[in-house]
Amino acid sequence: MMQFNLLAGNFDNVGKILESFMAQWWAPLLGVLGGAAGIIGVATGLKWILAHQSGDEQKIKQSKQAFVGVLIGILIVFVLAGIIPVIVASFQSWYENDAQEYTALLMRVL
Repeated sequence: MMQFNLLAGNFDNVGKILESFMAQWWAPLLGVLGGAAGIIGVATGLKWILAHQSGDEQKIKQSKQAFVGVLIGILIVFVLAGIIPVIVASFQSWYENDAQEYTALLMRVL
């Protein structure tokens, strides 16, 4: 049975893989998430408008909760959009500077 191991027992490729992912897929992924958030936000706004027109307090409360959920989701996307590139850059910097020494020390201990 053939086993495919992307890292092949070391971390030499991790920085390149993460850099490639960020360069190729990060912006389109954020675009899709932003577009989905916009569509869900419009749908939730329409639900809120219709609930107010009907005067049903239960529907108004549900639409308000849905709108708060959409806002929290958009906030999470913005926070992740700012944090993940920093984490990837930090990992690459750590690996380029200290990872070889750390893995050599770890191999001696094991």
